[in-house]
Amino acid sequence: MAESSAGLFPVERAIAQGAVVDPVQAGSADHIALTARNRALMIDFVTILYEQRDPRRAFEGYVHEDYIQHNPIIADGRENALKWLEPVFSKPGTEIQVRRVLVDGDYATVQIIGRMGPEDGGSAVMNIFRIEDGLIVEHWDVTQAMPAETASGRPLG
Repeated sequence: MAESSAGLFPVERAIAQGAVVDPVQAGSADHIALTARNRALMIDFVTILYEQRDPRRAFEGYVHEDYIQHNPIIADGRENALKWLEPVFSKPGTEIQVRRVLVDGDYATVQIIGRMGPEDGGSAVMNIFRIEDGLIVEHWDVTQAMPAETASGRPLG
């Protein structure tokens, strides 16, 4: 059962256990090789998903069937993610661009901007993935609507 947000508080420490990779471990040959393998996996995944716009092939090739989902509107499982993604990618006028792919060990972050058509102001999205044994097994995301203007004058993304 998923832990409720009330179960996340009070915060006991500012940096959660396991949030930061030990510098010695991060510099090890094993961690460097793991990061390189997972970077290649994520590049393939985002190329198929976002550039080729083929969510089924991307997910069947790179996502575990028991994929754990932290998005509040999508249930766990690869097929449930595809039920949401396939209509998005098949909708005429949908625009999505990958802005950054960052990988460290078993975690990857993919920053995207997108909109569901010309009438949509767009959103900036940070996707976080956990990779295990060569497959994406878990996903978190944070989405922010694009404002008409920002205090800095710079757009999101």
